[in-house]
Amino acid sequence: MTNPNACRWCGIDKRSHGRQHTETAGWHTWGQLAASKIRARLLARHKRTTVT
Repeated sequence: MTNPNACRWCGIDKRSHGRQHTETAGWHTWGQLAASKIRARLLARHKRTTVT
């Protein structure tokens, strides 16, 4: 699963990102997700780790 604070383009964490290349974004630096997307990732991670 992708870290909630990972790059919006490629999913790599900010600390180890540097400059990356993807087919869709080309060469890019780390890009922040919209707050709503971060929240969605956090909720999805919570659902996976919650014991029912």
